[in-house]
Amino acid sequence: MISRLIPLLAGAALAACQQVSTEQATALVERYNEVVSEAYRRSDVKLVDAVVGPNEGKKLTGLIGVRFDMGLTLDSHLLALEVTGVEQTDRELRVRTRERWRYRDLKIRSGDPVGEESLDTYEMAYIFKRIDGAWLVDEIRFTAPPKIGRKTAPWGTTANVLHGVSAPTTQ
Repeated sequence: MISRLIPLLAGAALAACQQVSTEQATALVERYNEVVSEAYRRSDVKLVDAVVGPNEGKKLTGLIGVRFDMGLTLDSHLLALEVTGVEQTDRELRVRTRERWRYRDLKIRSGDPVGEESLDTYEMAYIFKRIDGAWLVDEIRFTAPPKIGRKTAPWGTTANVLHGVSAPTTQ
């Protein structure tokens, strides 16, 4: 029995140490964005469990919950994604990107648009952690000030507040 476990454990250790390619990193970011966009669209934070760790999960629970409490969903579409850097250690993967998005708030029941549409451009850092053998998003940071199309949200706050930034982080 132990002789059968040794190759399995060695294989798992090797997989944990393998470098993630740019294509794999891109796929991880794309999957995260697809799942989170669907969670916002449906107002269903449980959907994100497959792609986030506890840290990012708490943040998304709050952000999606606020919209839900206001009777809104967020219809978001990733228009362009470019991975600009990938750094990896045994337990952490950092993926830097440039992204273009289109956003629109919608009323939950009717689907009617609320406020103005926004076309945004971001430079981001996705910090993935290996949790239970999978790369899950632990944190996301803006690495440059976001370029936000709309000036206010439907409930009157500034666009920067919606994005959770007052200044970019560079880490």
